[in-house]
Amino acid sequence: MIHDSRAKASLAAALFALALAHPASAQKAEKLPADPDVPVKLKELAEVAKDRKFTRDAAGIEIIDVLIQKQDKGLNDKDQKQVVKGLDSVLNKGRLRPAEKSQLYNTAAIALGRFGKDGAKPLKAAYEKKRFPNRPEWVPLREKLLVNIGKTKDEGAVKFLLDEARRSPEAALQAAAGEALGNFRESKQKLRREIVSGLIIKWGSLSEMGSQLGANVEAQNARDRLAAISGPWNESMKALTGQDFDTFRKWQGWYNKHKNDKW
Repeated sequence: MIHDSRAKASLAAALFALALAHPASAQKAEKLPADPDVPVKLKELAEVAKDRKFTRDAAGIEIIDVLIQKQDKGLNDKDQKQVVKGLDSVLNKGRLRPAEKSQLYNTAAIALGRFGKDGAKPLKAAYEKKRFPNRPEWVPLREKLLVNIGKTKDEGAVKFLLDEARRSPEAALQAAAGEALGNFRESKQKLRREIVSGLIIKWGSLSEMGSQLGANVEAQNARDRLAAISGPWNESMKALTGQDFDTFRKWQGWYNKHKNDKW
């Protein structure tokens, strides 16, 4: 028994010494080596973005897919920043594609959505600049930009997304912004309550307007807008609150009773 106890004590001491020599925090902080293939791929992507005839966009999409796979496996900070910079250039600086050939932009937007706050900045810039104006032909891409701003989970973008959800003149963009806000399910309740409150207020005003009878153009517009936003907003409300309702009235009733509770 004495021998066994001493053996256990020796083992414990050895493990303790090993932990001191290689603490977990130090291992996590250890920098990943630079990936020599990243600058090569980014150079190829830049050449695709400059292509005057847009004949290499499929190759550009494949390059972005490779970069996403590399990010999944792990890139160091410098490589990640270079990838974001390259994707930003594709989206905001490369030769402008027509709206019907925006697949390269869609892929760049999806990729940027994976890079947190660093990815949110170029996505928001693309949405706000005149490069992709708020015209019908650009709405699908602008939806993609909003949804992926949400996927970055950058809490600094919440006010912007909530403003778009409540005030955009385009119903599809209101729907996309509301969908994007559902990504903040892990945020503190103060922020989630702000989102939920903002969506309910706008949802309520549209519901009231849409309930008006007769041949009222504003009422019909409100009903059309409700048809566009209700699905994605409903899913976001579920994500943000942990509740499972399917109509505005139910959400309104629950929120009025429980807005100050913990959820």
